Amino acid sequence: MALAIAPSAADQPPSIALVQVEDVTVEDTWHVAGMAGTGSNTVVADRVIVPAHRTLDMGGFLAGAYATRHEGEPRNAVAVASMLALTVVAPMLGMARAALDLTLATSARKPMSLTVYERLADSPSVQLAAVASLVDTAQLHAYRAADDLDHAAAEARQLTVAERARIRMDTAVAATRSREAVDPLVSVSGASTFALTNPLQRIWRDLGTASRHGVVNPDLGREIYGRSLLGIAEQPTFII
Repeated sequence: MALAIAPSAADQPPSIALVQVEDVTVEDTWHVAGMAGTGSNTVVADRVIVPAHRTLDMGGFLAGAYATRHEGEPRNAVAVASMLALTVVAPMLGMARAALDLTLATSARKPMSLTVYERLADSPSVQLAAVASLVDTAQLHAYRAADDLDHAAAEARQLTVAERARIRMDTAVAATRSREAVDPLVSVSGASTFALTNPLQRIWRDLGTASRHGVVNPDLGREIYGRSLLGIAEQPTFII
């Protein structure tokens, strides 16, 4: 599935094109510090002709005009941009929660280097309540966004622009709080956290990369939501 942008309509939403695998090549370009396992290499389609029946207007797609023969399916009314933003956030919630669980387990058994503390948990400097609150905050925002999507789908209606703008903000908050939660956790256990055998350093790298995905850009999320709150119709992106 590829996005095709017409040179004459560069400022318009692209078309979605289904391209046969044998018509494309894959360049090995995905050499990254985080999310290395996604295999997000460069796919090249050189002068590939795609018939009209294998294309879909992305602008209509984002507006809920799905190409389907099945009428009355509630999930066909889901705002796809909002739903896709949540799918990006979902693994971040899991990573943040896993990082907290790993640190709690380590704190109960590992001594603090160069101190008298036989367990990290014995030191007043090991404060995890604020971190746990950040993880909860991320989850609460993501779950509110999911509820908005579910309720609209149950009513077989499209979310309003204002609702979609808030979901964009919620997903940005969830991603940012997840990253903020993990950052101090890698310091609790000290330099040993960065051993390649330690899963916490992988979570730190993966979350640091994932939380900077364009669809959860916090500055853009604030701009989108702020414009909506002020009643400004023009938005800086069509992916809302």
